[in-house]
Amino acid sequence: MQKFFTVLGGMGTLATESFVRVMDQRTPIHCDQDYLDYLVVNHATVPDRTNWILDHRQPSIVPPLLEDIQQQSLLKPSFFVLACNTAHYVYDQLQAATEIPIINMLAETVAEVSKIMPQAKRVGILATPGTIQSGLYDPYIKKAGYEVVRPTKEILALTEDLIYNDIKEAGHSDNQKYHQLVKQMIEDLNCDIVILGCTELSYAEEMDPETTYPVADSQSIVVDRTIEKALSIRQAD
Repeated sequence: MQKFFTVLGGMGTLATESFVRVMDQRTPIHCDQDYLDYLVVNHATVPDRTNWILDHRQPSIVPPLLEDIQQQSLLKPSFFVLACNTAHYVYDQLQAATEIPIINMLAETVAEVSKIMPQAKRVGILATPGTIQSGLYDPYIKKAGYEVVRPTKEILALTEDLIYNDIKEAGHSDNQKYHQLVKQMIEDLNCDIVILGCTELSYAEEMDPETTYPVADSQSIVVDRTIEKALSIRQAD
C-alpha cells in the first residue's frame, strides 16, 4: 500500500474508534475505493499519560510510543496522526525520531478557534489533569493571542470522572455530565469558547454534540485535517 497514513491510537480505544468512525463518515465517497488508505495502531497498553506526566516514577509513555514510530516508519506512511492530546507532551521527541510528519493536534485545534469563534478572547480548556497541570495547550493559546482559562479544581475533578470512570472504565459517556462541564466553563468562568483537549471528550461530543455553547473539538478538527492531507496526497499523481 502506498500513499497511506498511520493513526497512532489506543489512548484510549473508544476514542480511537471514534476518530476512525468520524473520519470514515466525513470522507467524501461514492464507492469503496474512495475511502482513505490508512493503518490504525491501537496500542492500548501504552501507560497512562497523566500518571506519568504527574509522576515520572510511573511507567513512561516514551518507549512504547517511540517503538510505534520506529516500527511504522519502516512502512513509510505519508504522515502520522497521534490520536491523543496528552501524548503530545512528548510530541517533539516523537517527531525528532522520524522524518515523517506528525500532525500536531494542539496546534491545529488552536488554529481553528478563530474560525469557530472569531471574536474569542478567553479560551477555556477541558482535558486530563496531565494536560491541564503541565500547561500543554498554554503556549499555543497564548501565541495565538488568547487568554488561557483553566478549569477549577471542581471542574477538573468532574472532567477526570467523565474521562476515566465513565468512558475509559465503564465504556460509555455521561451526556449530562459532559454538557454540564462545557456550561460551567462558559457561564461560570466566562470563556468565549472551550477546547475539548482530550479525545475522550471528543467521544462524548460525538455521542451527544454540544449545541448551546461553542467548542473546539480537537479530534474533530484533526479528522478534517487528516482527510484534507490524505486527499491532497492521493491527488498528487
